[in-house]
Amino acid sequence: MIDLNDGNMHYAFYSGCCFQGADARFFEILGDVFDKVDVKLHIIAEAVCCGAGVIEERSELTSLSINARNMAAAEKMGLPFYTPCSTCFNVISNVQKRLREDTQLFDQVNEILAVDNIEYKGECKITHTLWMLAQDVGLQKLAERVTHPLNGLRVASYYGCHTRNPSDIQNYESSDNPTSLEDILKVLGVDIVDYDTRDECCGYHLTWPNNELSMKMTGSVLQGAQKQDVDLMVTSCPLCFKNLDGVQPKALAATGQDFRLPVLFLPELVGLACGMSPKEMKLDWHTVPVQVRL
Repeated sequence: MIDLNDGNMHYAFYSGCCFQGADARFFEILGDVFDKVDVKLHIIAEAVCCGAGVIEERSELTSLSINARNMAAAEKMGLPFYTPCSTCFNVISNVQKRLREDTQLFDQVNEILAVDNIEYKGECKITHTLWMLAQDVGLQKLAERVTHPLNGLRVASYYGCHTRNPSDIQNYESSDNPTSLEDILKVLGVDIVDYDTRDECCGYHLTWPNNELSMKMTGSVLQGAQKQDVDLMVTSCPLCFKNLDGVQPKALAATGQDFRLPVLFLPELVGLACGMSPKEMKLDWHTVPVQVRL
């Protein structure tokens, strides 16, 4: 039984597939970091893969049904739905919007779910790391928990595509010029550095159909940031992190430039600013060594 009156904010936690394998370390990191800001995560035991838009290409109804099932599980828990994965956020938010707009589809999906005695009510609140920290936790509380401000650290912020587009699914900030990531970074004390490839796609989802193009896109984003002499990049998207950090050495072949630019996943930087050590944030798992002053 979850005590909703214990002074913490509680969320139904949908991790997505990207937190499998080597990136499973982010489970522990998220829990430890969110403890600092009074957030508790509760894994959705019945969760299934969102399909990442691939299932929808074959069957929209299947995609709608499996993701309504995911949201129904959070509704049953009585908690808002939190996912750190931007692609999962995008897919599931689009399903929510589609079912809100089409009552016939809404009923059809619930007929499918009824086979397993599941009902999707359409009451699920979906959020992402960005808005949880900026809106739910709030910048004031976050500032109160910062014990080691990262003053003087030159940081390039990177959103990625799937929390920003399409603009009508997140209903929080401008899709063309979002500010939530920068708002959080200001609280952490860093110097935010603008760069001309901030809004470009990193090419993560092109890795399989067109790896060469994906590497060029990754290299372009990194190149734009590096031109501004930043200490590191920070992204709120774990898939963008996997690309910008994990395949950075391969981007060398596509661009001819050896970047060696550290890239951090946003909760890692929040943890450091809240007094947690590089070891606790498991920075030694990064492909590109994080050897900047922290």
